[in-house]
Amino acid sequence: MATTDPRQTPRRPHVTRRDFLERVGWTSAGLTALALHAGRGRPAAQPAAPYPDWIPVSPKPPKRGGVLTRASAWDPPVIDPRLTQSVGLFQFAGLTSNRLVRYPFTDEATGATDLTLKGDLAESWQSSPDQRVWTFRLRRVVKWQNLPPVKGRELVAADVKYCFEAYAKEGVQAFTFQEIEGMETPDPHTLRIHLRTPNTLFAQNVAEPVAVIFPREVLEEDGDLKKRLIGTGPYILKEHTRKVRIVLQRNPDYFDKDRPYVDEYVILSTPDAATRLAAFRTGHSDMTWVASPSEVEAVRKTNPATVVQALKNTLAPFGISLAQDRPPFNDVRVRRAISMAIDRQMQVDTVFEGHGILGWGVPYIYYQDTMPTAKDLGPWWQYRPAEAKRLLAEAGHPNGFETTLFYYEYFPQMTSQVQLVQQELRKNLNITVKISKLDYTSYYGRYVEGKWDGMAWGFQSGHAVGLDERTYVYMHSKSTKNFFRVNDPVIDDLTVKLRQTPDRADQRALARKIVDREYDQVLRMWMPYDTGFLMFQPHVRNMAAGVLRSTIGYGSPTIARLWLDR
Repeated sequence: MATTDPRQTPRRPHVTRRDFLERVGWTSAGLTALALHAGRGRPAAQPAAPYPDWIPVSPKPPKRGGVLTRASAWDPPVIDPRLTQSVGLFQFAGLTSNRLVRYPFTDEATGATDLTLKGDLAESWQSSPDQRVWTFRLRRVVKWQNLPPVKGRELVAADVKYCFEAYAKEGVQAFTFQEIEGMETPDPHTLRIHLRTPNTLFAQNVAEPVAVIFPREVLEEDGDLKKRLIGTGPYILKEHTRKVRIVLQRNPDYFDKDRPYVDEYVILSTPDAATRLAAFRTGHSDMTWVASPSEVEAVRKTNPATVVQALKNTLAPFGISLAQDRPPFNDVRVRRAISMAIDRQMQVDTVFEGHGILGWGVPYIYYQDTMPTAKDLGPWWQYRPAEAKRLLAEAGHPNGFETTLFYYEYFPQMTSQVQLVQQELRKNLNITVKISKLDYTSYYGRYVEGKWDGMAWGFQSGHAVGLDERTYVYMHSKSTKNFFRVNDPVIDDLTVKLRQTPDRADQRALARKIVDREYDQVLRMWMPYDTGFLMFQPHVRNMAAGVLRSTIGYGSPTIARLWLDR
């Protein structure tokens, strides 16, 4: 059967999920086989991927109009930003809503690693000399979307104050906003925030993709934010049909008057990886993500005009999360033994075709200039099965033990990783692991709520860009985002000291101490990963992803600057 040329793809003003699945379903079986085959054998010589990690903006003047469509792996567990930081929500919440501060869009950035802060709702900000008082001055032209109950009224400083107070009361972001001691609004467009302790990185905290501003009227009328998502952003949430589709419509009252360019953005719930690939190949999805070079090449054989961006590897978001607050995983010898029993390099060479990284949790760009090597990760991250067996016996488990592990398949290669770990722990340590594969919503809820024993194929949320979020917020023992259950007084002390240190060189040195402690105590057992590749139809412009901010995920705000050249 002939493949549709994406350069001749017709406009899709109204795409239903049923139509979409019928149009692409014919290729699902074949692509499933392709996806499962990817990574099962490393080519004789695997070269570096010949794709750029940055795609410059188009020199052409932007065109307005059209419908952008994407087949998505994720469905939001809830649409209340207080209660989740799931990519299922923030793949579009960053378009319906704004933050005080943001990171640069594609047409502003100097490259993939540009992390310069830009004003979003705030046009300027500054801190006091002691870093405890932060003052944000808001834009004067911002209106809430013209929907009840806000009906297009002006955004004022009291709205942001209310929002931050609500975040502090409950939910996964409570830890971040509970550090606020008080807030003042000396005039309608000025917000002054007093922190309990100094934080030189606070502007990064409120620039995180999850720190979106919502209106008080919705929370007060509904009691939660689960039914309506209203903001000040470039797009209005027109439809959210769970496990079917999300439709965003251009906001005519957006404060950046020339944007967005695309009239409508349709996100189709497509949990099956093969179906997502088929949708892209047949021109029914404008952008997609894959994990391996072989998947990219398979698509380019039928769609040679595909534009590819190799996302820059700076960290691993996934790893084995252990219930280290209870036996046997509260014993560091057990954690070290498990880590040494896993051959990470084999996963890089096979599962990720030589293109992945061994795995680490804090973005290396914050503490060193080059990507970490195996030696940098320390002795407990090397594959030493004999030493692992000796150490497990020393910890009182010479005959191993039984445990469980649950996971969600974020991408097909993940199942291969889980199975390899299961096999190696059985072979090297006589640890029997019973695996449970869950759907996304069940997995996310169970993992984040901490209602599990044994092991999980865990994650640190991909939304975090700033150094404070990746260290203090994710690793402090009291944090609501400490999903790996880290409880280490040394880490607590170091992460607090880091956020109170203004000098960049001193910050790098402290970040280095934090990661060295993490590796030594095996507090988060990172697994190999490849940030992978974004693929775009050739008519998509100004779509490049920045480091730690994928266009199809937490970097969704950049879609406000994206346009379609057709």
